[in-house]
Amino acid sequence: MSLQNKLTRWKEENLLTQEQCEKILTFERKRTGNTFWHTAFIIAGLLIGLGICLLIASNWDALGAVVKIVGDFAILGALFYTTWWCVIHERKGLKELFAILSFLMIGATIGLLGQVFNLEGGWQSFALAWALLGLPFVVVSRALFFNLGWVCLCFSAFDMSWIGKILKHLWKTFDGSAIIFVALLCLLSYAGKKLDETAHPYTLLPKAFSKLVLWLAYIFTWLLGLHWGTRNFLHSPDWLTVIIANLFVFIFFGARMFLAIKTQNLISFRRNAILAEIYIFVLFASCFGSLFLSGLGFIAGGLAILGLIYALRRTSRYIRTMGEFK
Repeated sequence: MSLQNKLTRWKEENLLTQEQCEKILTFERKRTGNTFWHTAFIIAGLLIGLGICLLIASNWDALGAVVKIVGDFAILGALFYTTWWCVIHERKGLKELFAILSFLMIGATIGLLGQVFNLEGGWQSFALAWALLGLPFVVVSRALFFNLGWVCLCFSAFDMSWIGKILKHLWKTFDGSAIIFVALLCLLSYAGKKLDETAHPYTLLPKAFSKLVLWLAYIFTWLLGLHWGTRNFLHSPDWLTVIIANLFVFIFFGARMFLAIKTQNLISFRRNAILAEIYIFVLFASCFGSLFLSGLGFIAGGLAILGLIYALRRTSRYIRTMGEFK
């Protein structure tokens, strides 16, 4: 149902006045329009930045070192000035465009200087320098994906091999360290979320950090569940590990759903309920996978999906009747 139809229905039920409906409609149109234009500017910035890189790369050998450096810094200075002008004059769409272009140009400049002067250093040195020098442009940006990209770039500048060691250990032996690791990721995500409540008007970096760490917790939980929990515990020598791994996954999703109820976030509740029900379907498929090679298997799979949809709808309606979600 469209927003216009909803407002008409609410007005007929005397839930809103005509003036309130007009204000809501005006606000939503403005918000949707801003989102569209900001996205268009961001896409344009990425395309222009990549185009400049390709154009320079195709004529790289024909340019001298002095021309390269002078031209690079001239473009960089123009982008810096334009970004500053957009911030001062509150041109939000253009600000996103030139902030992204400036950030990409900083990375290109670091690479250029490293090549011209034969500077030593691997990816970690390059990524750290790029992240630090480009930080001001990320701070002024309100594009969440841009902030997420900076956080990933910053992480890549440090030695994260310990994460690989933890995953390798848990891939061989499922123990309490899995719970500790997921709990640590959730705590870091919570800390980023609390920090975002204060910093949100100024920067989206805490929000980006919180989301990225929480996604890692989901991916980590899901992969461990698929690796250990989808084994047939009736025939597995590690049947106790299989049961614990499944409990681990369901407790994680259950905790996320409980927090969604507490924060009255119906969207988060539904997403986690869907993930939990998909996991149940995966368990069903792992135990009775041979059924899916026949006609009866497709019918059973379709009925299972319909059952998941029905369970989700009933669960959502039941939660609504509890008065937890306003």
